Amino acid sequence: MRRSSLGTGGRRARLASLLATFTVAASAAAVAQAPPGYYSSLNYASPATLRASLNAIIDDHTKIPYTASTLDTWNVLESADQDPANASRILDVYRNRSYAKAGGGNANYDREHTWPKSYGFPNDGVDNYPYSDCHALRLCDASYNGSRSNKPFEDCTASATEYPIESGGTGVYPGNSNWSTGSFTAGKWQVWRDRRGDIARAQFYLDVRYEGGVHGVTGYTEPDLILTDDRALMDSSNTGNNERVGYMGLLSTLLAWHFADPPDAGEMRRNDIVFANQGNRNPFVDRPELAAILWNRPWPGAFTVYGSGCIGSNGGVPAFTASGVPLIGQTFTMRIALAPGSQPAALNLDVIRQNIPLTSIGFTGCTALALPVFFLPSGTDALGAATLPFAIPASHALVGGSVHAQWVVFDPAGRGAVFSNGGTLSFGKT
Repeated sequence: MRRSSLGTGGRRARLASLLATFTVAASAAAVAQAPPGYYSSLNYASPATLRASLNAIIDDHTKIPYTASTLDTWNVLESADQDPANASRILDVYRNRSYAKAGGGNANYDREHTWPKSYGFPNDGVDNYPYSDCHALRLCDASYNGSRSNKPFEDCTASATEYPIESGGTGVYPGNSNWSTGSFTAGKWQVWRDRRGDIARAQFYLDVRYEGGVHGVTGYTEPDLILTDDRALMDSSNTGNNERVGYMGLLSTLLAWHFADPPDAGEMRRNDIVFANQGNRNPFVDRPELAAILWNRPWPGAFTVYGSGCIGSNGGVPAFTASGVPLIGQTFTMRIALAPGSQPAALNLDVIRQNIPLTSIGFTGCTALALPVFFLPSGTDALGAATLPFAIPASHALVGGSVHAQWVVFDPAGRGAVFSNGGTLSFGKT
C-alpha cells in the first residue's frame, strides 16, 4: 500500500462527542464553515505530509447505514440534496430535476455512487465505509444514473450523446448539459458545468479519506482509493469483490473541473449536513487550494505570463506597495503599480507555506509557495495601476515566517497572468 491511515485517541474522543449531539441537519440550515481549529493540525512541510495530516483529520468517521429502519443514507441525502426552493423536494445531481421526497424504493431517483462502487468496494457490509459515505453519494435521476453507469469522468466531444438538465438542453455541445459516450472504462461521462466541481471534490475526498490501513475506532480494514488517468488500473479494480486498492478517474479532468467550478453555497451547506451526521468534512470544499499541492498542479491551473521568471514570482515585472497596518478587522491600502496598461487588475492575497519545493507542483525558479485565499477585483487607472482598499476578514490571520503577496492581471479574453512580490504580507485561514 502506498499510504496508511492515521488515528489517535484524541480524535476518536472528539468524534464521539460530536456524534453524540448531531442529528440530520435542519433543511433550512445556513451555510457554515469548519469549526475553529478543525484544520489546525495540517502539516505543509511537503505534499506527502500534507496528505497524511489531512487524512488524520477526516478519517475514522461514523458509518451511516446504506439502508436501515433507523437513520440511513436516504435520510442524510434527502437533507443534503434538498431542493433549495422547496424543503419537501430534492434536486438531483445530473438532471437537475426536482422531485418530491419519497425515500427508498421510489421510481424517480436513487443513490449515485459518484465513485462507482464496482471500482474497489462493490459489496456492502459493516466494514465497507466508502459504500455509504455520504460525501460521495448523491441523489440522482434513476435513468441518468443508469446511463452514467460506471464510466470515468472526462470531457466529451460534440459527437457524444447529450443528457440535458431540466429545461436546459440545446443540442449544441457543451451547452448546459451532461454528455456521454462509450461504456465501462472506455466510456466518458461529462457532468454539466454547475456540478463538475462538486463531483471532482467528492472524488478528491475519497482519495484522501481512504488510504488503506484500518479504521481507528472499529478496526475494520479500509481500501486505498486512488485517482488516476490510467483506465487499465480502473479495470484492474473492477473484480466484483471488495479490493485492497481501487482506482477511479480521470484525475486530470477532475482537477480541471475543480479549478473551473469552485464551491458554492449549496455545496458548502451540503458539507455541513454530512459533517453533522458522519462527523467528518470534505476538506476540498472548505479549502479548495489543497488540491493544488496534493496533485502537483499550479493554482488555478493555467496562466498567460507577462514578463520573465516563473509563474508566482515577480520575475522582474512591476511590484506593488501597501500602506496602513494589515491587522485582522482593519483596512489597509495596496497599490499595484505599472500593471500592463489597459488591462483590468485584481489583487489576490495568498496563504504562504514555507519549505515546499515549487518544482514539485509545476513551478520553476521559485522558492516560496503562494496559494489564493480571497479575491478583490478592481478597475485600472490611467497608468495601468490599481489602488485597492483591503479589509482583512476576521476569519484570516497573519502567517509567520517569510511573507509574500500576489496580484493577478486578466487580459480581455479572461486569461490571467500572475505577478508577485515577496517580503510584504501573508495571511492564512485560522
